[in-house]
Amino acid sequence: MFPDLISPARDFEHQLGACVNAMSQDDAIGQILVFERLSGMLHMRHLASADLADTDIDAYEMVVFDGGNTGGDTWKHVFFPRQREHYFVYQA
Repeated sequence: MFPDLISPARDFEHQLGACVNAMSQDDAIGQILVFERLSGMLHMRHLASADLADTDIDAYEMVVFDGGNTGGDTWKHVFFPRQREHYFVYQA
């Protein structure tokens, strides 16, 4: 909308890599959801972490990591690739 007014998060790439790594751990639970616009409609689909590493993340409007581990920790990390912005939510 106003790309010049949005300052990108400096740690975007680092945090994205950390999420992909966390979802690849042996005790990881959860899913990765991607939102993409096709023919003017917003579509959501599940994506495996290995597949996310092989795609252009800028093709998605939003990427949600709904993660946790078998020990009971749960968290969500939401990424907005085009704006290079992200938000982390830890749920105890």
